[in-house]
Amino acid sequence: MPIGKNYTALDRAVFECACAGCESIWITINDDIMPLIKHRLGDYVYDPVWYFRKYDVNPKDNQKLIPIFLVPHFPKYRHRRDSPGWGIINSAIYATAATKRLSNFLTPNKFYAAFPFGIYNPRALVKHRVAISSEKNFFLTHEGKTIKDNKKLGFTFSYDDVKKINSYINKHGTGQWKAVGEFVKGDSAAWSEKLPPEERFSARKFSLAEVFGPIEKNNYEQEELNWFFDISTWEDYRNFMASEYILERPTPLKAKKLPQIGAGDD
Repeated sequence: MPIGKNYTALDRAVFECACAGCESIWITINDDIMPLIKHRLGDYVYDPVWYFRKYDVNPKDNQKLIPIFLVPHFPKYRHRRDSPGWGIINSAIYATAATKRLSNFLTPNKFYAAFPFGIYNPRALVKHRVAISSEKNFFLTHEGKTIKDNKKLGFTFSYDDVKKINSYINKHGTGQWKAVGEFVKGDSAAWSEKLPPEERFSARKFSLAEVFGPIEKNNYEQEELNWFFDISTWEDYRNFMASEYILERPTPLKAKKLPQIGAGDD
């Protein structure tokens, strides 16, 4: 969805992660549109803080690249709990599993989540990088409301929060079957029967507030935004496009690709 000239809602979410100081960006995406998104975003985005430092002798030498990874839903969760909220958790699980295979030093201890349909100025996060990377969770707020109030606002969470969310969904989400009695060996009827189709895998319909409800807010940092739009509906999208707020495509979004390993070698 365009939110400016050559600037889409997904571009803005990626740039928000870059402004927040993320070291890598992981996006859960359906397989069928993955090539299109890869073409649009490229392989990396520049860190806006290090993009141009005018007092450096050679500013380009210190530019920092933030790699972008597109990942599918884990097969065991596909069509079972693949809600927008779980897509964020899916990305965190992928990031942890992939980096842990390389080195424990690369394993992330904090995650930042951004939403394409939540529109605000991403550059406001640059000055909060220390709070975002701290042990405390960080929440963006608007009119006192956060992601826990179903607002598509950026926030941080830890892998311990991922475990809590997974346990919550396992406990409160339905599967394909329902128990109708105690297990009796050899008697399948005493074990379970299928739920009606509309009641199966209820976690797919969980709202953002339900998915991220287990995240505690006892000890956290927050930042109130001056303005915010949720463009997930046509009416709200029109309200944003007709507003006084104008977002322009940032220069650090280059949509470039890295050279293939070994390409051009003799």
